[in-house]
Amino acid sequence: MAVNTYKEDENVSNVSNIKTLLRTISYLKDYKLQSALAIIMILVETLIVAMLPSLSERAVDVNIANKDTRGLLITMGIASVLAISSWLLTLGFKKILANVTNKIVYDIRHDAFDHLETLSLYYFDSRPTGKILSRLINDVSSLKEMFTRLITSLIPNLTLIIAVVVIMLRANAILSLSAFLVVPLLVVSIYFVMIKNFKNWMDFRQKNSNMNAYTHESYAGIKVIQAFSAEKETIEEGDKIMKDVEKSWVKAVRRADLLNIVIHWSMGIGYFVLYLFAVKWLKLGETSVGQLIAFASYIALFWQPIRSLAATFNQFTNQVTSAQRVFELLDTQSILQEVPDAVELKVTDGEVDFRNITFAYPDEPDVEVLHDMSLTVKPGEMIALVGPTGAGKTTIVNLISRFYDPVSGQVLIDGQDISKVTLASLRSNIGVMTQDSFLFSGTIRENLLYGKPDATDEEMKSACHKLGMDDMINTQPEGYDTKVSLDSLSQGQKQLIALARTLIADPKILLLDEATSAIDTRTEELVQAGMTILMKGRTSFVVAHRLSTITKADRILVIQNKGIAEAGTHKELLQKNGIYADLYNSQFEELDKE
Repeated sequence: MAVNTYKEDENVSNVSNIKTLLRTISYLKDYKLQSALAIIMILVETLIVAMLPSLSERAVDVNIANKDTRGLLITMGIASVLAISSWLLTLGFKKILANVTNKIVYDIRHDAFDHLETLSLYYFDSRPTGKILSRLINDVSSLKEMFTRLITSLIPNLTLIIAVVVIMLRANAILSLSAFLVVPLLVVSIYFVMIKNFKNWMDFRQKNSNMNAYTHESYAGIKVIQAFSAEKETIEEGDKIMKDVEKSWVKAVRRADLLNIVIHWSMGIGYFVLYLFAVKWLKLGETSVGQLIAFASYIALFWQPIRSLAATFNQFTNQVTSAQRVFELLDTQSILQEVPDAVELKVTDGEVDFRNITFAYPDEPDVEVLHDMSLTVKPGEMIALVGPTGAGKTTIVNLISRFYDPVSGQVLIDGQDISKVTLASLRSNIGVMTQDSFLFSGTIRENLLYGKPDATDEEMKSACHKLGMDDMINTQPEGYDTKVSLDSLSQGQKQLIALARTLIADPKILLLDEATSAIDTRTEELVQAGMTILMKGRTSFVVAHRLSTITKADRILVIQNKGIAEAGTHKELLQKNGIYADLYNSQFEELDKE
């Protein structure tokens, strides 16, 4: 299976920016009233701002020119009321939008988190955890600013531009057109920067994702790093990755800054042309001072939203890349799908049947792990799977719990094809114990009851007693209510708790993947004694490298060369003097040398 690492950029599907933007906006539909109220307040506030220069024109050309003190005071009073109203409206819509954007970000993050829970094991196996977290946390957070800018910048600025253009054209068409001569240059510049800079911002997001993946991996493996004194190498590698992030950021920002230069040049040219037309062609006497002052104000109002929109567009090119990464996650479909008419699995005996199973990982369809493998396991039978690393032992148990689907063939439990039953009913009948012994943050009790929250104290303590865990629990500071931390329990103790968690769930079928790989000899004896009792009446599959733990298995299967190379009891396989005998004898030779 190919795995994306922190050294490689992820492949992100190329989706139209317009489609991404429209999909982002669609999240506003659940907050129509609040959004509509905010937009109305923004429009009113924008129109107020657009009216203020006309009051300046009236104050100069009418009130001051006619020495109308009373009229000037009235004009100033109206301007003051409008300014205060603008300030109050701004406070109001910002408060509404802060509430709406926070809720939308929560909705998107909630959708993304829920969707991640539905994805197959393959999705998590094929990429670093840090890259998944980058989309769930960083990219979703970036959308908050996108929504805020969308409403507080795009809508009011476009409205202000339209209002200013209409007012200017009505007041003096020639002066207006002179001020707008540079607009085509600006439009072309914005388009060029947005299109070209999109790839730069996407590259930055990818490099940032790589950094998150490396950081997560480094801290998760800090014990290994320190054990091998690899701090220097780790820091050097981290510096390289951070420099890639910095370079991608600088490249994107530099291109974005080109737009600011164009805007300032365009604005300067606009002012120059305005005054040139007013003085040279229209003659200053034909254009009132008040009107010229008003037009200068309108040009400032015209360029102010353009500058703001340019900054918004620059941010959009950054935030749209985040939106694309989030939406790609939401659009990712699990490679495991329940059929529409899936039924509940009913396990009575626990017979497991593999029929002509061929398996390959989705990203490497030509590399078969298993080929045309068939196997029938009787109810209550204990099957041990042994063989070299990568032969397909774990794949077999993953197929039973349907973490993966075969390329061809069927897996049946009590005659029921597991691809046609609900995943919940399938996995509620299967107990899985993996070799990593993962425990969640919380108490020992909470971890024990994870698979069956409604289990009684008696059921919990009975399972622990059967595994010989009484002494281990009693020596903990708060017994079952002791909090689990990184180093509070040994690896063997963690495995015991993980095993007890599986057994409390009382499954019909047990899948034990290297369940005793990190347990000391004394603990292993306790586990083996408990497992002997607990496996009675249950169909069990045990993946083991330590062959001494599976000598009492009903059948031992040697997995090699894409299938079952040997099968039989421990005694039968030793007598064959084949692959299993070689593996078994080599382990004991190693022990003798020790």
